[in-house]
Amino acid sequence: MSVLWLQLITILSLWHCIHGKCREDQYEHKSGQQIFCCDSCVAGEFIKNECTATRSTSECVKCKPGYYNPATARSSCKTCKVCDKSKGSIQIQPCTASSNTVCACPLGSRSLNKDNTACECESGKEIVNNKCQPCAFGYFSSAKDTTCRPWTNCSAEGQTVLENGSTTQDVKCSKAKDQTTVAILRTVISTSSHPQSRPTIDQMTPSQNPFITFNQPPSSRFYNWEMVTLILFSVTLLLLLAGIIMAMVIQTKKKSGNKGFIRGKRCKVPVQEESSGSDSSLAKTCPV
Repeated sequence: MSVLWLQLITILSLWHCIHGKCREDQYEHKSGQQIFCCDSCVAGEFIKNECTATRSTSECVKCKPGYYNPATARSSCKTCKVCDKSKGSIQIQPCTASSNTVCACPLGSRSLNKDNTACECESGKEIVNNKCQPCAFGYFSSAKDTTCRPWTNCSAEGQTVLENGSTTQDVKCSKAKDQTTVAILRTVISTSSHPQSRPTIDQMTPSQNPFITFNQPPSSRFYNWEMVTLILFSVTLLLLLAGIIMAMVIQTKKKSGNKGFIRGKRCKVPVQEESSGSDSSLAKTCPV
């Protein structure tokens, strides 16, 4: 009796398929020369085995976590989208058994794909309350999709501000003695006879500026105070030697002048006076 019942159900299904009368929750399945009306799977399931002539119901299996499938779908389960938080993507709706994840980009940012799973917030900005907005004064972000960081406090580190910061760049600090040297060099250059043809301190190459180390790139220059000290010491030593040599030359000239003056004096020739005594003769000679 049960066999007859199954056959009757199969015949009715075939008759409905032939006349295009499969139910809404069914689909047409062709096997060889036969066409069957198979039951569809519900949302969150996929068809593992199609129906047969003796079984009108398809074998359905639930989707694994992280996958979804709409109702009456005949394909396998699909992977759920993932909103990349590190790229600023916002999850509006989570993935369910029957629907995919819904992602969106913060206001003011740019989407990197059609699914909005990755977004781009420009440097100098950060995402706050689902909005890509500029960094506040005193803060900066030098790369895309990063949070704003505070400027470096130069005075707290015993340094002075060499260059002000911006929304995309941190403050550049310099030691006080470095600042003094830079100011002196800038003054010397600006007061030269041809300032147009002279490079500024920032434009100087290591070969033009002895106060800068030669093996450092322009972005990381620092002033070599050992070389400055060596130069100052050498100049002082040269001036001292020059002073000693000058004093010796002056002393030598004075001695030569005095000796020539003595030798150039006119001396009287000894004179013999007529007298009977030997003591009456007078003789005047010049000192040697």
